[in-house]
Amino acid sequence: MLEYLYLICLLCLTISVPILIRGCFNIHKELPTQGEGIGERIDKIANLLDEMADIVNDAIQFKEDNFGIAQTPSHPLMAIAQAFMGSNSMGAKHGSEKKQAEREIYEVIEPQTKQTENELSEHSS
Repeated sequence: MLEYLYLICLLCLTISVPILIRGCFNIHKELPTQGEGIGERIDKIANLLDEMADIVNDAIQFKEDNFGIAQTPSHPLMAIAQAFMGSNSMGAKHGSEKKQAEREIYEVIEPQTKQTENELSEHSS
C-alpha cells in the first residue's frame, strides 16, 4: 500500500515540474505589463503620503506660530517632569481667593465608660 502512495506522489511530481518550468519561461512576457501596474500603484501611494506629510507639517507650523517653540530640556528626567507639569500647571487664580470665615471649634467630650465595659476589661486581664 505504501508503494502505491510513493508511486502516486512521483507521478504528480513528474507531471507538475514541466508545467512549472513552462510557466517560468512565460513569465518574461507578463512581467512588463504587471510591472507597469505595480509602478502606478506605488506612484499613487507616494502622492498620498506626500499630501499627508504636507498636512502634518502645516499643523506643526500652526502650533509653533500660536504657542511658540519650547526649549528642549537638558536631562531626560526634566523632559518627563516638563511633560507632566506643562498641561497641569496652576492657573493665575491660585492663591488669590478670599479666605473662608473661621468656624467655631467645638470641644470633644469623651464618652463615659459603662460599668459592663469595666467588668469585661477586669476579667480579660
